[in-house]
Amino acid sequence: MRRALFAVTAAAAALALAACTPDVPQPSVAASIEEGAALQDAQAQSVIDATFEELDAADAALDSSMLGDRVSGQAKAARDAQYKLKKADGSVALTDIPSQMQAVYLPAAGEWPRIMAAVTEQPGDDLTPVVLVWVQDSISDDYTLVGWAHMVPGAALPSMPGAVTGTEVLALDTSTLDPSPSAAYSNYLDLLRAGSDSDLASQFSADTYRERLFAARTELTKTAQESGGTFVDTIEPNMDATYAISTADGGALVLAPLQVRSAITVKDATIIVPGSEQPLVEGEIKDQLTHTYDDYLVMYIPGPGADGLPGVVAADHSLVKLSAS
Repeated sequence: MRRALFAVTAAAAALALAACTPDVPQPSVAASIEEGAALQDAQAQSVIDATFEELDAADAALDSSMLGDRVSGQAKAARDAQYKLKKADGSVALTDIPSQMQAVYLPAAGEWPRIMAAVTEQPGDDLTPVVLVWVQDSISDDYTLVGWAHMVPGAALPSMPGAVTGTEVLALDTSTLDPSPSAAYSNYLDLLRAGSDSDLASQFSADTYRERLFAARTELTKTAQESGGTFVDTIEPNMDATYAISTADGGALVLAPLQVRSAITVKDATIIVPGSEQPLVEGEIKDQLTHTYDDYLVMYIPGPGADGLPGVVAADHSLVKLSAS
């Protein structure tokens, strides 16, 4: 007869990145002289308004099928999971995404895709602002909100190009930066996989995203080993939806969705999923449980001659599914 194992969810829940903190980072924006970006302020505001009109309607109905024209990707996946939880328990709060922006980074004219990013006002006294990312794939497509990420406590965004030029989409392997966006991001993913003892840690500034991922991994590994089982994190990027945009100092912001699958297996025990998470369960859970997270990271790579290390300045860790594999 199997004994019950209860200590799985506590560690997973510790990864919420909308962390309580009195230190709210403020973005800085390079001043503009005249307008020459692909979007101007009024057009950007129209994109924001259309996005929140769709999001607010879906939020009211708790229906993710109403998202897609203006909200997709990680943003839609995160909201879909929250709708499932809130339908089961009305006290569950949806992530607060303010519709008022304190900074909007306009895309440069030129080739597609084009990227627009913004930083919201502070959602609350104990929450950091949210970085929002829109993508326009072609001239005939709308700008679509594809991801959001709360600012990392203590972090700050670099100055960004103003409306004179707008933010340019950079090749991930551009030779103008060392490390390139692709190299920096790849090394960071290797750091996430390797853990806090990796030599790669010295290549990046500190961030709470990886600190909490590592802390949860340590706790869940201990829990699994106590029952003769195992715990494994699988980190999978989505490079097709990963972009780099220019900063005013000649650096880059890497905008990156990724999926984290945290799998725990136990022996001579049954894993019990708390009732609060049951709406996200797919299949029958016995001795193996996988938490699937759709995450979004914003990494800053300083420009040539700028001080500091590459580092994650915003991140969200969104639980979207629980399954047996």
